[in-house]
Amino acid sequence: MIIKSDWHIHSEYSYDAENPLELIAERATEQGLCRIGITDHANFNDEKFLGDLHASVKGVKEMQKKYPFMVLGVELTPIERPEFDHIAITGTREGYEPPASDKPYDIELACSKEELVKLGVRYAIGASHWRVDSPNAKKLEPDLDACIKEWYRQQMFLAADERVTILGHPWYNGKGIWYEDFYVIPRSMKLDIANELKRSGKYVECNSHFFLTPKATDKFRRQYAEYLREMFEMGIPVTYGSDSHKNYPDAREKVEVWLREAGFTEGDFSEIAEKDLW
Repeated sequence: MIIKSDWHIHSEYSYDAENPLELIAERATEQGLCRIGITDHANFNDEKFLGDLHASVKGVKEMQKKYPFMVLGVELTPIERPEFDHIAITGTREGYEPPASDKPYDIELACSKEELVKLGVRYAIGASHWRVDSPNAKKLEPDLDACIKEWYRQQMFLAADERVTILGHPWYNGKGIWYEDFYVIPRSMKLDIANELKRSGKYVECNSHFFLTPKATDKFRRQYAEYLREMFEMGIPVTYGSDSHKNYPDAREKVEVWLREAGFTEGDFSEIAEKDLW
């Protein structure tokens, strides 16, 4: 197998996942994985998400006594700075009204690196999930050009931010609005992100979603695998993330069909080096 570790897994401590940690560890052992990372969501700085993160930390630390190949991580996603500030003051997202603005909101993440290190978190995946550039942007109808511009902005932020170890599922879009042809995204944007990852010494993720989602065409899958290969050849280490939320199935065989076609072979995929873990 090309893929021998999995650095993006969600447990039952994520708001949207059901994987018990014991099940993850048992199935990872059966799959022959040498290391796995639990990266439960910390989307916002409110009591709910931070409480979930604390529960994940406690659960993983206990499970590591039996399964030392399990590593404690977190997944952070960009949020709009005014909402972060509202939560910091009130402790809740309730009552938040996005302020009018003639420019995109600044971006923030739920936790500082110091806070994460204090909890014992060893690394973070930074991943874009939705627009945060304008009032109620998540509710807007998909606009291809606006979404590409916003995803580019967020991923450039994540590629440069000290809290991010791995850029998670670059160019993921839940509605799959560019999943027919990856080349609708300007090459200059892709290279800007790659160059920033290289400059900042970060990893990039190969996420199973792109190769499994029915929203993607085979053309897109091929192009996406080629994009990952290009970053690899630029010297950017590539990690694998199943991004599993339920039942922890082994998707590697299906994913590797596309990776091998793009030129990946055994030894090309990376673990996070000890020097890069916190």
